[in-house]
Amino acid sequence: MAAALVLAAAVWAFLFALPRDGLWTRTWISATVLIAFSVAALASADRLGDVVGPITALEAAIGLGVGGAWLVATHVGHAVLCRLFPSFLAQINDLYRIRDRAPLASMVGAIAAMGLAEELLFRGFLQDRVGLLIALAAYTGVQVFERKWALALAALLGGAVWGLLFWWRDGLVAPVVAHVLWTGALTFVWPLKGCDSGDPVQDEIAEARTAASPTAAPSPVAEEAP
Repeated sequence: MAAALVLAAAVWAFLFALPRDGLWTRTWISATVLIAFSVAALASADRLGDVVGPITALEAAIGLGVGGAWLVATHVGHAVLCRLFPSFLAQINDLYRIRDRAPLASMVGAIAAMGLAEELLFRGFLQDRVGLLIALAAYTGVQVFERKWALALAALLGGAVWGLLFWWRDGLVAPVVAHVLWTGALTFVWPLKGCDSGDPVQDEIAEARTAASPTAAPSPVAEEAP
């Protein structure tokens, strides 16, 4: 347990305390380390099969349904919070800037791998041993390294959804599917918008391009002959 908590803190510091350049490479490394630790720890306790649970189409369908419902709820909550707290919208916009720092293919794989890794560690290992509340506190606490309360709030609420889903289904298939769907859709398919505009990152790119485009030179005016 102590090793899991120390590892989680070290991984999130590795992800977010360093410059953002190389974040997606660090995400692959972090996911690999977390998955290896969680699988080894669960296997050594003879809990791996029980924690993974049934791998069926029903579990996947439930995960898709819960992930889709939480995606809609996230957009509704965002629409409220970005009007009440301007700093919330600024933090969301800053998080979306990470999205444009790597090729799409590398981000898709990294997001899926990290979703699996987080569920294995925080739900499969920690929640299975110490319960939902402590696992949720750990999952929320490690977000401190990104220094954004919006991300901590997302971890708290999302972690509660994934944790309750793990408890209900008694397995990781539905939480992993829901988690990966939610994160992937927010990143690539249905991003959170500014309160009165579209995709915040694309808006900024368009504004920057407009500002950088050369303007037409003024037409010369012929001087009158003396």
